[in-house]
Amino acid sequence: MALLRVLASWMAAAVLAGCAQQGQTFDAAPPSVAAGFSATDVAWLQLADALHTRALPLLALARERSGDRSLADLAVRLADKHETVRGRLRALLLRAGMRGENPHVQHDMPGMPTSDDLEALEGMRGDVFDRRFAALLRAYLDQLVLVADGERRSGGAAEVRELAAAMGRAHAAELAELDRSVGWAHGDR
Repeated sequence: MALLRVLASWMAAAVLAGCAQQGQTFDAAPPSVAAGFSATDVAWLQLADALHTRALPLLALARERSGDRSLADLAVRLADKHETVRGRLRALLLRAGMRGENPHVQHDMPGMPTSDDLEALEGMRGDVFDRRFAALLRAYLDQLVLVADGERRSGGAAEVRELAAAMGRAHAAELAELDRSVGWAHGDR
């Protein structure tokens, strides 16, 4: 149980540290969290929403710039799935009492493609694009699995923990698909 509290504290601290690096600070526990939701639930929902939001432009670039059809197809499927997941995350945020803009969407945190990353990718095509895109996509999916596991173990609301568990499994499967796609694209299969 102590490990779970430490993990929950670490996850909240990681979110807040990302905010602080951007020159903003936020309360550790939002003042108006609805009954049944914990500060860990809200932190995870906001972080997962921000990660999904920031990855959508990355995924969109693969359609026209990738030299590998399987990698481009993966990006299209992920964009559709992750847009749907964003809807679930945002609905839970509303039920948790969170209104307005997600404060973490504008922050550069682990797993999030930055504006510099996206700008660099816009100038790439083919194999060069695919290698950089795959690295950024891997970092994004790895971070989603990591934070989903933290919520699954330490969250308060059963519905949020269950969503985190399902998302963790889905993102792990997406990582495996990415590995198959990249392996195939570079003749490593």
